[in-house]
Amino acid sequence: MSVLIKLRDYRNLSAAENQVREYILKYPKKVLEYTVYDLARESFTSPATVVRLCKKIDVKGFTHLKVLLAEEIKYFQDMKLNLLDSTTIEKDDTPHAVIEKITNIAVKTIEETRVLVNEKEFMKVAHLLEKAVIIDFYGVGASHIVAMDGLFKFMRIGKNVITYQFYDRQYVQAVNSDASHVGIIISYSGETKEMLQIAGILQKNGTPVVAVTSCGENSLNRVADYNLFVTAKETVFRSGAMASRTAQLYIIDILYALYCSLHYDDTIQKIQQTRIDSADVS
Repeated sequence: MSVLIKLRDYRNLSAAENQVREYILKYPKKVLEYTVYDLARESFTSPATVVRLCKKIDVKGFTHLKVLLAEEIKYFQDMKLNLLDSTTIEKDDTPHAVIEKITNIAVKTIEETRVLVNEKEFMKVAHLLEKAVIIDFYGVGASHIVAMDGLFKFMRIGKNVITYQFYDRQYVQAVNSDASHVGIIISYSGETKEMLQIAGILQKNGTPVVAVTSCGENSLNRVADYNLFVTAKETVFRSGAMASRTAQLYIIDILYALYCSLHYDDTIQKIQQTRIDSADVS
């Protein structure tokens, strides 16, 4: 888990904690040379506020925070990732400028999300899907598009997969699940009311819950059994959920590829068997 991304995306900070967060994100190199008292002074807060912020992001203390920052700063510099970049589409942008901005957002979103990929967690989920009798995908709005992509991928390699477009169907789907199912809930915010209700039903039924959600603390990742985190560099057109959708699709691609690698020859055979040629549908 990236401490820099977690800092940026963390919600529900006090005004003072937010001042410390913003200073760290703006001057991470300087912070490496500071004591906790230095950072408190420079951010116009207190040492206690710095310590509280560390605890909120699950860092043991300020010294540990500096160790994590030192490990990440070089990577972000090498990848030319700017955590505070907020690319927006301007009214007077040329078509070329719009294309360049959207391309940059998509590429940087995947590069940032790569930082959050926990290989051990992914492999746990891949093995969980091996044992699952049925894989249930859940998501509304743009997240349902990702659920549909996951359904088709895993269906092609012979897994029993279910997803429905409408929430009332997804509700019944969850009610009918049990421990032989795995529920994959896709929600960038992690606060979608319907998805939290689904998560509660799955928990009650003993169904393992896998969340594809943002790394900032949210209600969904607190209750999920497994978390596959994404980040997103959204544009001003947030309603399109462009970058978050890209990140979620990337996560599903990784999970699918890792699952296939567990049974490489068998999955290759199934993919060939389920391929539809134009001659077959003409």
